[in-house]
Amino acid sequence: MRIAIIATYTHPTRLPAKERTIQHSSAPELIAGLCPEDVDIEIYNEKEEDIPLDRDWDLVFFSYLHAFYEHTKVLSTLFRQRGMITVAGGRHASYFPEDAQKHFDAVAIGEPEANVPAIIEDFKHKKLKGVYNLPSPGPCSIRPYRWNLLNFKRTRVKLAGIEASRGCPFACNFCVLTGNERYRYRPIPDVISDIRDHMTWNKNLFGVMDNAFKFLDNNLGGSPEYLRELCEALIPLHKIWGCALTFNILRDSSLVKLMARAGCRFIYTGLESLNPESIASMNKRQNKLAELDSVMRLAYSSGILLSFGLLVGADGDTNEYLEKLPQYIADLGWCAVTFVGIVCPYPETPFFRHVEAEKRLLPGTISRDYDSYTVCHRPKKLDPSEVAEHYVRLSRKLGSLPMVLRHYRSTFFLSDIPRYKSTILVSGSEILSLRNPVRNPSRTYIAGRDPIEEWDQRQMAALGLQPQRLT
Repeated sequence: MRIAIIATYTHPTRLPAKERTIQHSSAPELIAGLCPEDVDIEIYNEKEEDIPLDRDWDLVFFSYLHAFYEHTKVLSTLFRQRGMITVAGGRHASYFPEDAQKHFDAVAIGEPEANVPAIIEDFKHKKLKGVYNLPSPGPCSIRPYRWNLLNFKRTRVKLAGIEASRGCPFACNFCVLTGNERYRYRPIPDVISDIRDHMTWNKNLFGVMDNAFKFLDNNLGGSPEYLRELCEALIPLHKIWGCALTFNILRDSSLVKLMARAGCRFIYTGLESLNPESIASMNKRQNKLAELDSVMRLAYSSGILLSFGLLVGADGDTNEYLEKLPQYIADLGWCAVTFVGIVCPYPETPFFRHVEAEKRLLPGTISRDYDSYTVCHRPKKLDPSEVAEHYVRLSRKLGSLPMVLRHYRSTFFLSDIPRYKSTILVSGSEILSLRNPVRNPSRTYIAGRDPIEEWDQRQMAALGLQPQRLT
């Protein structure tokens, strides 16, 4: 049996561009680990390479986000016309299974550990069902990812990763996890075994990334007690790693120092805003802006690069705040921003229901617009056009070479812990990548006004496909 596992991708510019950064979907490697050992598997991540349209597979698994749906259903339709069986999975497929069934032979709802083996078994016996929604067997069922299938010559800056937990205990109103996925974690011996026995290392960039991996968890710090135990178990492995976690963990000095001893060199956290009113509007109560300086000082002095994500267009945002945001960041002295996005009311979130009830969703939105790079609703204090203008300006300003140089000057000598300085140097490319989404001067960044990708448009017209309209 020949199986393809594809993570689809469309660039924020809506141009045919790739995005070779450290952050990539690892769904193909996850799904591959759930397949029988006797099948022939090919994995593709469209963020880095085009999907070959001339291959012949028996079964094709697609993992995609909301914004990639139109593109993914084009690929699925083309493959189905040639006799291949296609399966949709991911958050969009789970939330819109009825729509997805129109374009795929099967839809997997929820987590893959039970669904993927059942789909393959039913396919073998020609008994494939339209929808698979088997209950999750729990975190103990997470299998080792098939990192041995990854070709680092094609994915030169990707790090192998691992899951220790899923979900998040917090309830930020814009987050797709809120109300949809409870927090739980794996047995620590299973995590250590996967790292020790199943990890593959990226030896590109003169060895800077060798012996390094990342935790794929949405919030590795969902349980501080579990994180402590995990770090103690990681110390003997002598590995370098990074993760994403919430602000509350960064305020625990003993835990941050323990993470550094265990090999942690980079942490991403969703800071989202420096405006207290905006933080409150997101229900992000774990972020304490008054402690930001001490949190950054602790992380860097411990040898950990701390990077942040910022969002534009929250209900507390004003023109005055967004105009001054670059200066606020400069005043912090050592703040590495590696993501800038627009607050997005994803359909499965409390925030979507809130703005929908207040009739603040913009008219004519399609699934392609829900990508965190497009204004899909009217904030309370800003016009959508103002949000778009601030987003483009901030992406260019915060992703500029002077910001990278400032970052290097302020952080490079804060710690002598091994691999700290090389991590700081690599982070410069992540800061510069903030400019990549705004490289198309014809985009308005407002839902309903920008056409989807030209290739997708042509294919959808030829195949008789219509975009999924959400408003």
